[in-house]
Amino acid sequence: MRNINMKIIFASIFVLMSSFMMSQSTLQLKLSLLGLHPFDETNSHLFENRLDANGIFITEPGLIFSFENFLRSDTFAWRGMFGFFSDAASKPAIFLHLGVKQRLVQIWRNSFSICAGGNLYGRNLWGTIPGYITDNSWSANGDWEYKFGFMVELEYALFLNDKNDITLSVIYGHQPNTFTFSVGYKYWLSSIIKNPKRCGSCPFEKTSKHWTP
Repeated sequence: MRNINMKIIFASIFVLMSSFMMSQSTLQLKLSLLGLHPFDETNSHLFENRLDANGIFITEPGLIFSFENFLRSDTFAWRGMFGFFSDAASKPAIFLHLGVKQRLVQIWRNSFSICAGGNLYGRNLWGTIPGYITDNSWSANGDWEYKFGFMVELEYALFLNDKNDITLSVIYGHQPNTFTFSVGYKYWLSSIIKNPKRCGSCPFEKTSKHWTP
């Protein structure tokens, strides 16, 4: 019986993933280099790689991987993201994100979208840093600590062709109370839509398998 149940589970996962791959979906890689900390933070005195005396601008290099699957035309999608970076204290840090994305406006090859969702943050323990002030919002687990939060992103995309976009983003929440800016590359795994909207002439929408501007 256990083997049968496992086969059912794996078959369900395969069918679900096949459905995602057959509808509009994308993979994206984002690069960020700078953290902006405009709010008062308890341990701001620990920030390293400062670009200004007040510790508002910090060098925080990181990479973000994203998967998007569109639920409605090429305007509304759910997405998952994984990011890893060097945080404000020059410690290794990660985040896991699950959220939704809505396109706000499109003008020819240019589009703006807003994205929002929940985050799980992880970072190497700050408690080992001399001068650290205890922050009970984090939960320790071995050499790492974790907390939940949220993230919001405003994304600009430039459509290059049927399979490729370039993106620029302003992100709040890749780590708590922090803004960052990213440049990215988006690859469309599929441009076959699940629920197309009617359009008399939409030359710059990826609403067919072969998008010809």
